[in-house]
Amino acid sequence: MNSILSAPFAPLLYLRPRFRQDQDWSYRQALANTFMKVFLRIFVAFRTKPPLSLKPGLDGDRFVVIEPGAPELYTSITVDDEIQPVAVGGTWFPSLYQYSTTTTQDKHVVLHFHGGSYILGDGRTSSCKFLANSLLGHTRVSHVFSLQYRLACNPNGRFPAQLQDAISAYSYLLHTLHIPASRIVFSGDSAGGHLALALLRYITDYDDETILPPPTCSWLFSPWCDIPNSRNKHLWDNIPNVKTDYIPPSFPAWGAKHFIGNLEITSEFEPYLAPIWSPFVLPSPVLIVSGGREVMCQEHDRLARHLSKMQQNEGRVEYFVQDHLPHDILMVAWILNFRKEADQCAVQAGMFLTRMQAQSEEDGTEVPSVAFESR
Repeated sequence: MNSILSAPFAPLLYLRPRFRQDQDWSYRQALANTFMKVFLRIFVAFRTKPPLSLKPGLDGDRFVVIEPGAPELYTSITVDDEIQPVAVGGTWFPSLYQYSTTTTQDKHVVLHFHGGSYILGDGRTSSCKFLANSLLGHTRVSHVFSLQYRLACNPNGRFPAQLQDAISAYSYLLHTLHIPASRIVFSGDSAGGHLALALLRYITDYDDETILPPPTCSWLFSPWCDIPNSRNKHLWDNIPNVKTDYIPPSFPAWGAKHFIGNLEITSEFEPYLAPIWSPFVLPSPVLIVSGGREVMCQEHDRLARHLSKMQQNEGRVEYFVQDHLPHDILMVAWILNFRKEADQCAVQAGMFLTRMQAQSEEDGTEVPSVAFESR
């Protein structure tokens, strides 16, 4: 069911499991997958450009506006004549993090970056509530801060706008709320996973832990890891899982076009745009989570292997694959009816955080350079 015209026949066709994208999927899961793909095709066809607001709306006092951090935070790759740091918003889950709030020894704060090919999403309750609640319920986390970064399809939205916003958000946690970096976890799904990885690379390049220290670890859920090649829809058409995933090739292609914009992809920019081909020394451990039926599964496998081959990253990379799942299940589980599987992803994230925290507290403790696990 890869075309809009064939979608009306899906309700009848999927009555037989052998006609579903995956025979292990339920009728509802198969149907939701198809109509999600239809929605994204229409979204691109109409060239939709969702506006973002800095007003709280339904998020109330959980929504905050962040001003740009100190000027010295934005150097090298983030300096751009056209794109400047601006005020951005973000939503706290389950409640506003107060200045008087202190994280206990076993509780962390998550800085989350939402997905959507950099052209869809806002990190608010309407889209991120399930993901935030899943992380809060299955990990040692007290709060999740979900950033509403600039979308690439809006004016002044191309790279490095989102990286500037991510730096501002991290600075807000570190220098405004005074949350120790050792109690902060980066989290990102899809395009947000790409952004989390870009922020980690920037921290490594910045190389000043007194100003931008690394987080305790990062969770990358179905990270987008090759944006330039995503502009070529034919490359995606040739990937077997394009038939089982709900992501149509036109969606990342349009997102990549806006994200890159008029940038010349030089040797300076390429590692940030396509981290799959430019592994780097991670400043702290990373968990990569993928779905066995998603179109980017092979890229996630390659990303994990490339990062883990670097000697300096020994013990800092783990890779977890859940069979029979489409893209970014933690974000869309409430739509596609994969709630149980999404909770399993969150459990894996929680276990990873616990292991990495224990490793940092015990001298000589090691974990495998990269652990490939499938379920």
